[in-house]
Amino acid sequence: MSYKIGSFNVRNLSFAAGKERLDYIADLIKEFDIVALQEVLSEGKMLEGAQVNNPAGQLTAYENSLRFRLGDNWDMCWLDPHTDSKWYPYLGNDSRGEGYAFLWKKDKFRCPINEYGKEIRPRIYRQYKTDSSKGEMRLIRDPAYGRFQVVNMPNAEIRLITTHIVYSKPSADNLSKAIDHGAALMRQREFEVLARNVYTRINADHNDINCNVPYTILLGDYNLNLPGSMAKSPYVRPIVVLDSQNNILPIYEMEEKGVMRIRTFQKELSTINDAGDGYSNNYDHFTYDDHAGDNIVQGTPHRLDAVERLGNHKTYKEKVSDHIPVMLEIDF
Repeated sequence: MSYKIGSFNVRNLSFAAGKERLDYIADLIKEFDIVALQEVLSEGKMLEGAQVNNPAGQLTAYENSLRFRLGDNWDMCWLDPHTDSKWYPYLGNDSRGEGYAFLWKKDKFRCPINEYGKEIRPRIYRQYKTDSSKGEMRLIRDPAYGRFQVVNMPNAEIRLITTHIVYSKPSADNLSKAIDHGAALMRQREFEVLARNVYTRINADHNDINCNVPYTILLGDYNLNLPGSMAKSPYVRPIVVLDSQNNILPIYEMEEKGVMRIRTFQKELSTINDAGDGYSNNYDHFTYDDHAGDNIVQGTPHRLDAVERLGNHKTYKEKVSDHIPVMLEIDF
């Protein structure tokens, strides 16, 4: 049985999104069994809404939510990486409170239970180190991390890490002075931190009674294009080769014994251009190692036919997002 995993930057999705936009987004989410969202604002209030009285005859908070549209078979959560300017002063005036969300079908996936009988819910992942000698620094947005067991197959577990890599280099003096490179290189180094320091640590964590052999997948808005996607630079490394100490090796050493190969996929263009008349960049990806790729991944990751449903790129961009959701199919 196959399972459909999605990634979708929903472009500043707030509680004020409105009925029509939430209708479109919910219809796209229904294409998946589990999906990671980026750019979810307002503390994720549009996920669950709330049961409230409606004396004015307007939509209630609950009716203006994704829960109302998706139904009770969906579980969901919002996660806050603390990118608000009150937490990260060098981000300047960005006070949107951008966060992530995971949504999953309860008849397909469930959160594991730990040895104390408590559900292990998704969370923001901050337990990684950086090496300043390699030009690394903490990520502007720490990623969200969730463990998901397949219902009726407790030994089958996927671990999803969703990210929204920095787009522009923050301009505050305390950050600019510490970084001697521009925005493009900053994006590439954030990806390297995710691949080298976050992915490997999560993938190697077997110190849990409910964990056998996990399959780990990084997904999200990388703000980097894959070579061969017909989009311009900056590019993401299509293959990261790591030795046993998680040092990045030259690509020509990828066939050496004992190395780990982490590959990035999804080459279709997945953002709408400024004019609203076509596609521009290939920013939305899936990244996983050869173990996952050889064992569970089915077919080729791709974007959904979301634009065609609304007729044209401009309408889609105005009513939904400037990003197209992308899909990866797996089978245990």
